[in-house]
Amino acid sequence: MKPENAGPNLNKTDWIWTDHIRYQMLERKIGSELVGLALENPDAIVSDRGNCIVYNKVVGGKLIRVVTNGNKLITVYATTKIAKYLKE
Repeated sequence: MKPENAGPNLNKTDWIWTDHIRYQMLERKIGSELVGLALENPDAIVSDRGNCIVYNKVVGGKLIRVVTNGNKLITVYATTKIAKYLKE
C-alpha cells in the first residue's frame, strides 16, 4: 500500500522537525536515522484523519510510524502491531 502521490515530495532538508517530535524521539529512544529511513523509504504511506500523512517502515520486528502534516514532522512511535497498521 504505497500510493505514488500519497505524501509530499520533499527532500530531507525540507522537513521541519517540531519540538514535539524531538521530545518523542528522546522519550521513546527512536533515532533520527530511523525517522529518516521511514520518510525516505517507507513500506507504506497512509492518509490519517485530517491533513496528516503517516509513513510506515518495518525495522527490526517493529513498525516505525512517522506522522506528518505538510512538511512538519509531528510525532513518531514504534509498535509491534505491524499487521494492524499495514492493513490501513
